[in-house]
Amino acid sequence: MSLVLSIVAPIFILIGLGALVAKLKLLPTTTGEALTQFVFLVAVPALMFRTLATADFGEANPLFLWASYFAGVVPSFALGMVAARRLAGADRRTAVISGVSASFSNLIFVGIPVAERAFGREGLDVLALIISIHLPVMMTASTLLLERAALADARAGTASGLANGSAPAVSLRRTLGQIGRNLSRNALVYGLLGGALWRLTGLPLTGPVGEVLRLLSVTAGPIALFAVGFSLPRYPIRGALRAPVAITALALLVQPLAVLLVGSLLLPPLWLAVAVVAAASPTGVNAYLFATYFRAGEGLSAGVIVVSTVAAALTLTGWIALMTSV
Repeated sequence: MSLVLSIVAPIFILIGLGALVAKLKLLPTTTGEALTQFVFLVAVPALMFRTLATADFGEANPLFLWASYFAGVVPSFALGMVAARRLAGADRRTAVISGVSASFSNLIFVGIPVAERAFGREGLDVLALIISIHLPVMMTASTLLLERAALADARAGTASGLANGSAPAVSLRRTLGQIGRNLSRNALVYGLLGGALWRLTGLPLTGPVGEVLRLLSVTAGPIALFAVGFSLPRYPIRGALRAPVAITALALLVQPLAVLLVGSLLLPPLWLAVAVVAAASPTGVNAYLFATYFRAGEGLSAGVIVVSTVAAALTLTGWIALMTSV
């Protein structure tokens, strides 16, 4: 357990330090956004490029890894939607936001430093495979479900400004086009694609370019964790906590448990451990971004982000202890 605490403690101390600095206003409020942009646009793309370009994936099948991981995502998403409808009487859009909050783990800001500290470079290689498909799949599925839910709410007369129940039809082509444009502007996608292409060349990643990528890569974890903490005061918890707590339980307990049950049948030990711990990461900020864009469930998603990040200090410790003892 002391080994596990040595892995987890620095992670949540950094998150706590970021939150403390934000609360005390020791840095400008724009610092959090600047740090987040640096992580998303520079540090993590560099890390993903370097990881994919030099990774050793062995002979394990990535299809089994993806199947195991999304075996946790799907039920958590579905149960999150049910929880919002039953516990909070939410409309359909808010229910989908609840599903996103229950299943969209923070693989970038928390998953990367956790995997690297707990499982080393080999663990980061495995996580890169999950990240490579996680973002496009979750963005596409979440957006399509939210567009469909918005249309259903409008037709039922519950959408803001559409009380007469009329609404324009959702254009699948337009929605997919918007998703494609969003992904095409995402630096992480370019980092993943660039690393994969470099890998195909068979060239070593050495010299000044390799050293610059290494130096940028080592900043990703610490700055990401500090940025997570710095952003937490922006998400005040309002209203009842019953729904956020229930959704947090889905994200931190049910989702990794489902990954463990399915992955135990399909994956080698290291891949299984990384997949479970990744699934046990707290809810990412993408849930709140979806909520604000669709103007539904902002308070719910913000509450889940805060509650899950705090609770993960305990639950992640337990999952890491379990997976490193197997």
